[in-house]
Amino acid sequence: MVAREAIGEQGVAHKLRVLAILVALSLAACHPPAAKSQGAPPPPPAAAQGPVNPDAGVTTYSCVDGSSIVAGYPDSQTAVVTYKDHAYTLKRRPSASGARYTGYGLQWWTKGAHASIATLKPAGDAAVEPGLECSAAQGQPAANPATRTSFTPAAGGWRP
Repeated sequence: MVAREAIGEQGVAHKLRVLAILVALSLAACHPPAAKSQGAPPPPPAAAQGPVNPDAGVTTYSCVDGSSIVAGYPDSQTAVVTYKDHAYTLKRRPSASGARYTGYGLQWWTKGAHASIATLKPAGDAAVEPGLECSAAQGQPAANPATRTSFTPAAGGWRP
């Protein structure tokens, strides 16, 4: 009988060891392996804070009627003007001075820190009247550098 109890105790001890190993393996599987000090890729950089599309020559204009107009200049031939909660993509047109953009029945004309928005004549390329006068908000760039109209003398002639 003593022999059977000894065998039974050995069987229980063996089962407890197997159980302990299985628990240890299960817990180890829950944790990712530690990165090796050599050859492990660095962690990804933290997400950048700020706008996804940084300032593309965006200017906020304050108008005489108290409204605001936001204009962006993605390239030298385009102005994206947000007026009365609608964004209009306007294309550059010839002008005597400043930069003039038209489209969707609107004309956006900038010169330095001043701008105006006006309605175009029906089936025309010119404004019906002078339009709403606006100025670049304080601390804002006047307009996209590609649309500037001032020139400075340089050796050998004029340059923008």
